[in-house]
Amino acid sequence: MRLPIRIQALRTAVLAAGLAFSHVSSWAARDFTPQAGTWIISEELDGKPGRGLAIDVQGNTFFMQVFGYEKNGDATFYMATGQMDGNAITAPLNRYSGGRSFGSAARDAVEDGSPGNVTVSFANGLQGTVQFPGEEEVAIQRFHMQSAEFENRYWVQGRSRRFIVSAVDADRQMAFFANMSLSASATPGRGMLMTLRDIPGDLRQRMDCERLDGRDVYTCKPIDGGLPTEQANIQSLRLHIAGIDVYGTVDILSNGVSQQLPLQGITVAGGGEVSITGCGSFIDAYVGYPRNCNPVTSPSSGTWVVEEELLGKPGRGFAIDVQNGMVLAQVFNYLPDGAPTFHMGSGLYQGINASFPLNRYAGGRALGGPAASGHLVDSAGDLSIRFSENAVRQGYDDNRLVGIASIPGEEPKRIVRMSLEPDAASLQGLLGQWWIGFYGQSLPAFKLVKLTSLEGDYLTSEDGQVVCNRIDAEFPSVRCLWTRDGVLMTGYLSSEPNNRFGGQLQVQDRHGHGMGLGNVPLD
Repeated sequence: MRLPIRIQALRTAVLAAGLAFSHVSSWAARDFTPQAGTWIISEELDGKPGRGLAIDVQGNTFFMQVFGYEKNGDATFYMATGQMDGNAITAPLNRYSGGRSFGSAARDAVEDGSPGNVTVSFANGLQGTVQFPGEEEVAIQRFHMQSAEFENRYWVQGRSRRFIVSAVDADRQMAFFANMSLSASATPGRGMLMTLRDIPGDLRQRMDCERLDGRDVYTCKPIDGGLPTEQANIQSLRLHIAGIDVYGTVDILSNGVSQQLPLQGITVAGGGEVSITGCGSFIDAYVGYPRNCNPVTSPSSGTWVVEEELLGKPGRGFAIDVQNGMVLAQVFNYLPDGAPTFHMGSGLYQGINASFPLNRYAGGRALGGPAASGHLVDSAGDLSIRFSENAVRQGYDDNRLVGIASIPGEEPKRIVRMSLEPDAASLQGLLGQWWIGFYGQSLPAFKLVKLTSLEGDYLTSEDGQVVCNRIDAEFPSVRCLWTRDGVLMTGYLSSEPNNRFGGQLQVQDRHGHGMGLGNVPLD
């Protein structure tokens, strides 16, 4: 897979939109990263059309598009960006006008004033607060959705899902790592079976799990009658699945002492296994998985743009959110008269394809105005997206960062996931703490690696044991070498911003921010 995103062009486009990336010598590190996608005001979640926030945090950089309404009821949007200070940011909420409408010729938007500053603060990766101009501070939360088909696949049928998880102790030293699978137990009456592995293929421990009613949450305890080869040092585990991320707690017995640690990790894939041919039969894939028998991928949720419109000037954009068999999208664009507006739609997501009507609303709550619900005005037509480099399948061509979008009234266009941080696609973007899977002539192993030094084309770990370099400048793959007990082991990272892979787990980014969801309440 070639590097699909022109990082510098994307950053230039953001800068030209009036978004200043201020230089800050140091930031307070967060122990979490807010999950990118659609967020909503908690007290306004009533099942009716309203306003919301498309939030994207990458490293220190915050980018938010707000869909809301004018005082006369017309739909509009605002944008805010800047550098976060710890868990919070205060930035101008900017308005734009004059940009491109569906099917129109290319038009550049211009800044059109600001109603004031907006302040956003996060408590963890799924919860926070916002204060809009003229309003009190209110709670916000990550918007959750899932299809009935998804519930049937994993809650009723108990199809297998795979995860990579780790835990950290009070001194921020990793104490636990596992490849994990969750599926229906073959033993009647046992509910779900969790299998923990150090590496794919081995067996570390099995656990019986029960799902909390109506939630993708599981409480697990060691299986009765485990095999003698099982370590059985995990006394209990609680797993919360939040789409592409997971969190919870794990109780580990070590030297006769039990310690509870916070659990963080990622969802890898679900609904299938690797076939005898070597390609997967997964129905859902949440990481870069290039060899599934049928094209399947869950694209990276967050900010997307039409690649050919990256000309360094304000324009239109997309907020795309794929969760649990559903897709939700907001298009921030303009009417034929140049007035800002937004269109929104949702539908089922299957494989790598999505198609749904884009609707326009009116009558919702304006900034500083009284509570109000929106109503449907019209539909512009369907938005169809194939998350791939190609409009028609060509081999294993699913892609989490690139899509071909058919926009109402326009020819198909290539859209790309937006990268917000400078040098994110370079080796510098890989600095931080990782679990990396290493393979060689000895037994495979996952090693915790803190990459701290970049000299020329080589990354080096803090302890000097691991050295990484890019194999081919045109590709994002980075090879890491580690000599273990005299045997050379090889692992790989990928320098694609906003992507994930099954052979690695990023724990901290180059700024020291935790890459999990942090301290999310478990009840």
